[in-house]
Amino acid sequence: MIEAVKHNKSVAVFLLLLLGISISAEVWKAQTNNLIIETTRDAGFVLSDLRINGLKRTRHDSILAVLDVDDGMPLLSVDLLALQKRIEALPWVKRADVSRVLPGGLNINITECKPFALLQSDGKVVLVDPDGMVITDRNLAEFSDFPLLVGSLSPADLRHFEGLMTAAADVAVRVKSAVRVGDRRWDLIFDNGIRVKLPEDITRGYDASVAWEKFINLNKEYKLLAREISVVDMRTPDRLTLRITPEGQRQMAGKERVL
Repeated sequence: MIEAVKHNKSVAVFLLLLLGISISAEVWKAQTNNLIIETTRDAGFVLSDLRINGLKRTRHDSILAVLDVDDGMPLLSVDLLALQKRIEALPWVKRADVSRVLPGGLNINITECKPFALLQSDGKVVLVDPDGMVITDRNLAEFSDFPLLVGSLSPADLRHFEGLMTAAADVAVRVKSAVRVGDRRWDLIFDNGIRVKLPEDITRGYDASVAWEKFINLNKEYKLLAREISVVDMRTPDRLTLRITPEGQRQMAGKERVL
């Protein structure tokens, strides 16, 4: 019993000593940092030149509002990482590179988001960049010409859609919306209401990219987008299914050729 008490006392003393050393080390570190900052201030290393580059949509005063820095403050007292995080929390800012330029400069280089599409998910519409980063949910009328993507989309889904659109830019510009169906495939809706149903991403070697290329070629040859068609179903590799509009059906009944 006596030995146990002695052991516990020894442990307690050791912990107190360790805690005291830790506290002293922290105090010493803080005092040293303060001394360095004050020394550099006296040597003239104070903020006197703030430069912000790369702004297009982000307002200059929006950056200043989150910086919380003033002319004449010691340059080494500026927390660069904290500034970076505050700036990158602003709409349109994708990345902020913050650096000191001695003796008194602070440089901020902004990379803004590139608007890619409107994304509708859970009843809310936002503007996103190609990586799926939400840019803003305000003043979206300015971006009404961008395609509207519907569904819970991953960055991989967005890259897939971007790849499809890049493959045929002259036709892709007419795609007004794209619906991700069952997290497996795309329905593309054109500006005249025609819906093109693409297959699942991988269906026995016949995927969305192959079907999209096939549609592009058929459209060149038969002008499908100029016909009285409501749906072009490309989901089956060896069969093309068309749904004719009511007007097209009337034309067919009147012996007018639709295709």
